[in-house]
Amino acid sequence: MKRTIILVRHGKACSPDAFEKDIDRVLTKRGVNDGYKVAKKIMKSGLIPELLLTSPAARANHSALIFARVMKTGSDKVRLIDEMYHGGGEKMLEEISLLTDDIKTVALFAHNPGITDLAENLTGGAVSFLPTTGVAIINYKTGSWSDIYKAGPTDFNLIIPKEIK
Repeated sequence: MKRTIILVRHGKACSPDAFEKDIDRVLTKRGVNDGYKVAKKIMKSGLIPELLLTSPAARANHSALIFARVMKTGSDKVRLIDEMYHGGGEKMLEEISLLTDDIKTVALFAHNPGITDLAENLTGGAVSFLPTTGVAIINYKTGSWSDIYKAGPTDFNLIIPKEIK
């Protein structure tokens, strides 16, 4: 059975010194625009996640909500995962492995270095950096998300906002 992981680094955010707490940093205009542009490109390919897992940071959560709006999944499909804020790739992979098998496509919205580390791990080093709103789409052929640790990807694709025409 085909399963797809969409890894999204949150959009461009306001400067850290503009906010008292890092978790409250919001997207810039470019971050919002890039989110819409990338989400539309993914949707046009027919790929729509059934679940969107996001860091609770404002910039990641807003990025996830943009995707949910564009893809018409509804905000009820967006789930905040506290551990994804400053969490590493291993924690994100653990969250994926716990998904129910009725979910075929999941999107994760998180931060560097964790999201890039996970992309690098899942693509065997082919992805070495995700820019803001950069996306790695990784496909697997496996019967269960719990087997993700031993399943190798069948293929992957990268989407970089500034490369979208």
